[in-house]
Amino acid sequence: MSKAIFAEILKEKKLKITPQRIAILEELEKNGHSSVDDIFNGIKLKVPSVSLATVYKNILALQSVDILKSVKTPTHKQKYEINVKPHVHLFCKICENLEDFVINTQDFQEYCKKESGYYCIEEASVLLTGVCRNCAK
Repeated sequence: MSKAIFAEILKEKKLKITPQRIAILEELEKNGHSSVDDIFNGIKLKVPSVSLATVYKNILALQSVDILKSVKTPTHKQKYEINVKPHVHLFCKICENLEDFVINTQDFQEYCKKESGYYCIEEASVLLTGVCRNCAK
């Protein structure tokens, strides 16, 4: 996505378009799942005046309007990603790699709703843990 598309997304969500927010979104688009420290280190070159507190504040603002989602891993390192089509996550317990795995989450949610008998499932957050192909070698 381009800066213009990110600017349009921010505008649609009624968030001020700032260089910090654009840089955060560009960094996440480029690198995928990233921690706050990863994002901060990545955008420091583009926006030298940015502080870690500013990155935290903007991540929270982007989360509050569903532009970003957080992913909690078993190692307790919270990662962030741009909120795109529904998917689950695969986490390698050896190298701690985190990957998106696209499945039909609607079917999964409907199954859970049916089996629970009373939950109206609105969103699913699934993390599958195992060993990735590289580590399995």
